[in-house]
Amino acid sequence: MLLHLKTFSKENLLAFFSLLGLIFINIINQLGMGETGSYFWKNLLWHVIGIIIFLFFLLKFDYRRVSIELMWIIYLLLLILLLILAVFKKRWLVIGPISFQPSEFLKLVLLYLISLYASKKQEISLETREVFLLLFVIILPLSFIFPVDLDYAGIIFLIFFTFLLFLGIPKRLLLIFTILSLSMMIIFVPLLWQKLKPHQKGRIYGYLDPEKYAKTWGYQINQSLIAIGSGGILGQGLKSGWSTRLNYLPAKNTDLAFAVWAEAFGLLGSTLFFLLYGYLLYWGLLVSKKAKDLLGKYLSFGIVLLLLGQLFFNLGGATGLLPMTSIPQPFLSYGGSITIFTYFILSILFNIAFKKDFFK
Repeated sequence: MLLHLKTFSKENLLAFFSLLGLIFINIINQLGMGETGSYFWKNLLWHVIGIIIFLFFLLKFDYRRVSIELMWIIYLLLLILLLILAVFKKRWLVIGPISFQPSEFLKLVLLYLISLYASKKQEISLETREVFLLLFVIILPLSFIFPVDLDYAGIIFLIFFTFLLFLGIPKRLLLIFTILSLSMMIIFVPLLWQKLKPHQKGRIYGYLDPEKYAKTWGYQINQSLIAIGSGGILGQGLKSGWSTRLNYLPAKNTDLAFAVWAEAFGLLGSTLFFLLYGYLLYWGLLVSKKAKDLLGKYLSFGIVLLLLGQLFFNLGGATGLLPMTSIPQPFLSYGGSITIFTYFILSILFNIAFKKDFFK
């Protein structure tokens, strides 16, 4: 066991280095926010808990021993929890001093449940009835999240629909889905627009014309672009950025954490983050390619897809390429739920790489 662990560490040294580098970036970024110490120490606590979870699941866990029956039970419990939160129009479950976002952990449950189901099939691709079954499994919990967090529910659906495409959808069904999606957009988007809340419409206004709505709906995007642009090549330095230090930048701890990092460390710092994060995604694809079982292959690809989706939608909102969303960025944003969730999925990814030599 120790010999295998030593060999595993050497073979995946760059992956461990990338993970440690990203952890360091997150800690430094939260330190540079200029907020009270509580944010920094809470963030550090989440990392300590996350690292303990990561090491435990890496060394003591076997991703192959999770039963589909157990995941169905957890799925049903999450459904009940999300339904209760939807009734009270809440996104967070608060238990004493602890609060967490169940929708973060829903992603892990859906990923495991779908991967387990698909890996037990004899055929490589999904059949039509199986596609509809899995779509129902995805959409049902998201329907409870939809009223309280519209953009979050929509993004999770897009990520998992892409995952189903990877598992294999019949071509005729994919064509039908494409035609139906386009038709529904033409018919229902105008109706849905009327149902949107003012702040949801405002995000679209701010995205389409940020200069016109610079003091209202486009304020976040404008301040984010100002912070990113003012970082230049080398950045303004830790705790020295005007937008961050003077609190011009809203949601700097969460949604716009990338703008804080870019302002402080400029193009070079941003490039370093992308290199570390990008290598971790690339390594995850290699793990998926080398996995000796379908469950490991599906899980590892799904984890890469989740991490890529978080990056795409968070940075898209921070840079004005996409409308602003409530999607946090792993290893930059503050948050207990997103931090613990990230360590959970990475522990599974590393566990898949660790266990691949144990197959007989």
